[in-house]
Amino acid sequence: MMERRMECGAVIMNGCIYVTGGYSYSKGTYLQSIEKYDPDLNKWEIVGSLPSAMRSHGCVCVYNV
Repeated sequence: MMERRMECGAVIMNGCIYVTGGYSYSKGTYLQSIEKYDPDLNKWEIVGSLPSAMRSHGCVCVYNV
């Protein structure tokens, strides 16, 4: 990951892992960033941010089948 975190939300979507928010123990702050891991590229990148910093939340992905 770009930013080490705990108490974050995570979801798998389109074969990639998305991790949202959480708590940065090294910085002592809550996080607002959204990171994506692409296993095909073996690469993490920051892809956005939440409206506010948060931790201990959940994520869900809903597909229209």
